[in-house]
Amino acid sequence: MLALPTTTDVAIVGGGFAGVATAWALARRGVAAVVLEREAAPGRFASGRSAGLGRQLAEDDATSALTISGAGLLRGQFAAVWQPCGGILSFDRHAAAEAYEARAARFGVAVERVDRAGVVARWPGVAGLPIAAALYVPSDGVIDVGALLALFARDIAIVCDAKVAGVEPTARGARLATARGAIEARVVVDAAGAWAGELTGDPPLESFKRHVYVLEAAGAGAPFLWHLGDDELYVRGDAGGLLVSPCDAAATAPADQQPDATGEAMLRARLAATSSAAWGDAPIARRWACQRAFTRDRTMRLGRDPARRWLVWAAGLGGHGATASAAVGEAVAGACIAALG
Repeated sequence: MLALPTTTDVAIVGGGFAGVATAWALARRGVAAVVLEREAAPGRFASGRSAGLGRQLAEDDATSALTISGAGLLRGQFAAVWQPCGGILSFDRHAAAEAYEARAARFGVAVERVDRAGVVARWPGVAGLPIAAALYVPSDGVIDVGALLALFARDIAIVCDAKVAGVEPTARGARLATARGAIEARVVVDAAGAWAGELTGDPPLESFKRHVYVLEAAGAGAPFLWHLGDDELYVRGDAGGLLVSPCDAAATAPADQQPDATGEAMLRARLAATSSAAWGDAPIARRWACQRAFTRDRTMRLGRDPARRWLVWAAGLGGHGATASAAVGEAVAGACIAALG
């Protein structure tokens, strides 16, 4: 187990995608950083439980800039963790499809219009979805999230079982009290996921629970399908089975989320309404729950804190952490270097 050093240039609170990617980007620039992870291993909660959909076109331009840039870095420097399978985004309303198509054009992401028949031809199991229009994104993919976390963590310092209990500003930065002792840093990065803000007393993030299931059912291997409508769901192939989520979003306190009967009931109801009987009745091979954390305005909280020169934010990734991770790391590392002066 790595010992806790007494000082560092940058102390990063949280070993999920935001934290380890920031440490990776800082290491490339020769900046000393230590990740302080509260659990026995990094990425145990939201990051390690991602469905791994490399979706580039997000709900707004600010998030899309990071997911598109991040996907480009994954396809290049982290190609071993990226499966280039493409993705289909389907919509209940033509206006929603047109908004996403316009966003793709602004960012130079190639897309192809697909009608309802084209979606059902690739995914006949979703014939019940109310699809008005769809976009095929050839450059989307699937991410091996465990392998990506391992690559980020390979050459950085991570101290586990080091829950941070308090922070005290100092003349040179801040002093952090942890379960493994104290450490002084010139810059502190709050990358604590759903817990971001607790350490400093800032407004908490909004946290939501989501269920993911792998069904013992046959389906298309590629591209993945994400229906962005009232009956939202996503589905992709998974080692001979079918990974699917009803995209539930129950407000919750930050925690080690566990699957429950409510999530399964929603899954069964969603599949009964939108998909084939073969999917709706399929046994569940695996199930898990994760949590997604958002700022109140639904934009990522990244960069230097305006009032505290020693504090940098890397929070509120809102379910886009895997795809955006490398770009988030680069952006936050740049803010850290600016703060170091």
